[in-house]
Amino acid sequence: MAAIDEIKNNINITDLVSETVKLRRTGKNYIGFCPFHSNTRTPAFVVFPDSGTWRCFGQCAEGGDIFSYLMKRDGLDFQQALQTLAKRAGVELEDYKPENQSEKETRAQLYALMDEASAFYQNNLLLHPAGRSAYQYLEKRGITRATMEKFRLGYAPESWEATLQHLLAKGYTRDEITTVGLVSEKRDEKGDPIPDGRIYDRFRNRIMIPICDSTGNLIAFGARILNPNDVPKFLNSPQTILFDKGKTLFGLNHARQAIREKNQAVIVEGYLDVIVLHQAGFTNTVSPMGTALGEFQARQLARQARRIVLALDADAAGDNATRRGIDMMRDALKGEVETVGTDGRALIRQENKLHTDIRITKIPSGMDPDEVVLRNPDEWQAILDQAKPIVLYMMETVSEGRDLEDGKVKSEIADQILPLIFEVPDPIERETYRQQLARHLKISETLLQYGPVVKSQPKAASKRRAAFPEKPRLDSGSELVFDPKAGFYSKEITILQYLYHFYDLPGSFSNIDRVFRRFHLMPLQPDDFDQSDIRQIADWYFKGINQDDELNTKKFIREHVPDTVAETFKRIENPNFQGSVNLIELDKDLARYIALRQRDRNGSQSFRVPAGFGSPDFGKKSFGKCA
Repeated sequence: MAAIDEIKNNINITDLVSETVKLRRTGKNYIGFCPFHSNTRTPAFVVFPDSGTWRCFGQCAEGGDIFSYLMKRDGLDFQQALQTLAKRAGVELEDYKPENQSEKETRAQLYALMDEASAFYQNNLLLHPAGRSAYQYLEKRGITRATMEKFRLGYAPESWEATLQHLLAKGYTRDEITTVGLVSEKRDEKGDPIPDGRIYDRFRNRIMIPICDSTGNLIAFGARILNPNDVPKFLNSPQTILFDKGKTLFGLNHARQAIREKNQAVIVEGYLDVIVLHQAGFTNTVSPMGTALGEFQARQLARQARRIVLALDADAAGDNATRRGIDMMRDALKGEVETVGTDGRALIRQENKLHTDIRITKIPSGMDPDEVVLRNPDEWQAILDQAKPIVLYMMETVSEGRDLEDGKVKSEIADQILPLIFEVPDPIERETYRQQLARHLKISETLLQYGPVVKSQPKAASKRRAAFPEKPRLDSGSELVFDPKAGFYSKEITILQYLYHFYDLPGSFSNIDRVFRRFHLMPLQPDDFDQSDIRQIADWYFKGINQDDELNTKKFIREHVPDTVAETFKRIENPNFQGSVNLIELDKDLARYIALRQRDRNGSQSFRVPAGFGSPDFGKKSFGKCA
C-alpha cells in the first residue's frame, strides 16, 4: 500500500480537525464553524469520517482530505504536511517519492497477471472435470455457484507446473510470476534461491480463494487443502509488493459499504466463514490473515465503523485467538505511544482516540460461524446482538468453571479484570464495570476502588497498596518522603504532579475539598501557587476538572497549556515518582501537603497545621517522594 494510503488509514480526520475546531455529531458526520473564514452564526464546515474528507459549504467552498486540511490550517506545502502526518501515523517514508509512470505500469501488469491466474483457477473449478471434487466440497459447505462466482473461487490442479505454463503462454515472464508469489523456487542447502533454478507451482490440488485489497485489486490467494493428508490446511501467498498480510482484511472490498451503513464490522476467523456469512446477508463481515488482528487492520476498521465485533471460533484455539484479538485491539485502539523526556524512558499512553466500541461474541461450542448461519440465520443475528464489551466478556471467561465462593479465586479474578476496567477512559462506563465486577464476585465495591493489588509489597505492610494503570510507574521499593526543606518551587511542582496524575477526572478534587472543610481550611486555588508558570498550568487544571465538554482532563490541559510553559509542563507530565504511594490515604496526605505549603506561604506564626493532619514531615508511611 502506498504511504499516503497508509497515513490516511492510520489517522482519523475527525480527531485531526477536532484539535482546532469544535465539532458536533450529526448522523454519521460532524459539523462546526469553518476555521478558514469568519462565521459565528451558521456552522457550514462538515467532516465526513467515512470518506476521510472535509468540506466548507459556506464562504470558502473548499474541501479535501487530511493533507489538504493540514496544508491550509498550518500553511504547509504538501511535502511538509506529508512529513508531519507520517510521523503522527507512525509511517516511515524513507525517501518517499510519488509513484512514477513506470512503477504504475509495473503494478498494473502484476494486477493483470493475478487476474489471469484467478480466471485460470476459476475455469478449473466451474468447467474442468479436475475441479469437480473441489466444487462438490464447496457445495457441501453450503456455498452456491453464484457465491463462487462472486468471490471468484477456483481450483489449482494437482500439477507442478500447470499454472506456470498457462501464465507463460499468456506472455507473463518468469520474474513476474515469481514476484507475485504464484510459484516457488528451488533452493540450495542454505535456503537461498538457486539463480535460474527450477520454479514450480506454489498451489497444487487446492481450493483457491482470491484475496483483494480494499479497492478490489486482486493481490494474493488463500488456498485450502482437499486432501486431508496435505499440509498446511490453509496456505497463503507470501509477502509480495502487492500483498502485506498485516494490512489486508479478507472480504473488505465486499464489506466496506455494509460496514459503514450498519456502523459495525464483524471479524471472523476463516475465509469460508466470511463467504458463507456474506451469502446469508451478513455482508459487514471480514477476516484477518490469520487469528491475530494487526494494528493497521484495527485502525482500518475503526475508520469505517464505531462498533467492532470479534466472533472467533469457540474451540480452545478460538478462545486463545479471542484473547489475542482483545489484546491487539486494545493496543491498536489505545492511541499512539509517545516518548516523553530526554532519557527516553518515560512513556505515556494517549486516550482512546478512535472511540470504538469493541464487543465479543460466544459461538456455540464445536461450531464455526458458517455452520451457525447455515443452520439458522436468526441464530447468528442473535449471537451478534448478544455480543458483550471486552470487560464483561473477560469477566465471564476467567470465571467460567471456577469456585466463586473461594476468596483466593475472587482475588485472582479481580486482579485480572481490574486492569481492563481502569483502562476504560469514560468514567461512567468504568464505574459501571467496577460495580458489575463487585456484584459478580459478591464483594463490597470499596474493595475494588483503587485498582489491582501490587503483589510486590512487603508482607508486613499494614495497608492495602495499589497502583493505577496508565499512571506514572510506582516502584515498590523503600518508601521515601518529600524533603520538607525543599524550596517553594519544588513543592508546588510536586502538588501539581499529584493532582494531574491522580485527580484527573471531573469532580475528583472534591475529595480533597471535603478534607479541607473538615479541618476548616480554605480550598486550594490557582492563586495559591506563587510561581507564574506553575500557576498558569494550575489554572488550566482547575478549568479542566470543572468543564463538561471534555471528560479527559489531561487531554483538555495538554490542548490548552501555552507553549511558554512547555518545559515546566513536561515536569508535571513526567514525574519521577519514587517509592510506593498509599492510594487509600492519598486524599488526606495530599491535603496535608497542601496545608503545609500554605503554612510556608503564609508564615509559620500565622498558620497552624491541624493536629489531625499529623506531623509536618507527612509520615514516612504515606506520601511518596517526587523528584
